[in-house]
Amino acid sequence: MTEQSYGTAPAEQEDLPVEAEEELEDEDDEDVPASSGASRSARELTDAEFVQARELYELGKMGVRELADQFGCSRQTLHRRFKKVGAKRGSRAHEVSKATQETVERFAQRRAERIEETRLSGYTTLKQARLLAQKVVIDAVKANRPIESTDDALKAVQRYNKILLDNIAGTLSVLDAANYVDEEDLPILQIEDLTADDILKHHISTGVLPDDATIEDLNTEIFGDD
Repeated sequence: MTEQSYGTAPAEQEDLPVEAEEELEDEDDEDVPASSGASRSARELTDAEFVQARELYELGKMGVRELADQFGCSRQTLHRRFKKVGAKRGSRAHEVSKATQETVERFAQRRAERIEETRLSGYTTLKQARLLAQKVVIDAVKANRPIESTDDALKAVQRYNKILLDNIAGTLSVLDAANYVDEEDLPILQIEDLTADDILKHHISTGVLPDDATIEDLNTEIFGDD
């Protein structure tokens, strides 16, 4: 008596060719059989999803296994679509490397610019503090007051000067200027002594001397009559 089989035969499962399975294994770089993705429902990616998946794949950020898990589709189906359009894992990884390098270079450039800006503005504000102290003394001399009478005003200027110094030092410390930028790589900071015209303009702008004052008037104001 011959044996009879009962029930329906199981549906045939679509398998990838051996070489395709090996390629899929290599691209995922994980020891998991390619057929493990067959139990997942055969969900098709939308065009937008596939564009996103291909971008991640070609940039080398994710492999087939990770993408299949993320988008909820079959690894084999995804692999076939990549192969159909000629997508290769990591084929555009250099773009990520280049973008990262450009970002680092831009940040370094901005840091160097901020360090130089701090140095220049620091010099300017400290010079203003120095001129302010000079004005305090000159005003006292002009009013025939003893220099000792300027103590309180000069102490206030001194405190202001210390605030400036602390601010400049703190900013440069935050920028890690001492360790990050070689002084030789920074633009040369041109610092020149004030000329007589510079001092004259300052005294005119602060009201110490009249608008039509000359260098001779300045010398008389500072050094007195010979």
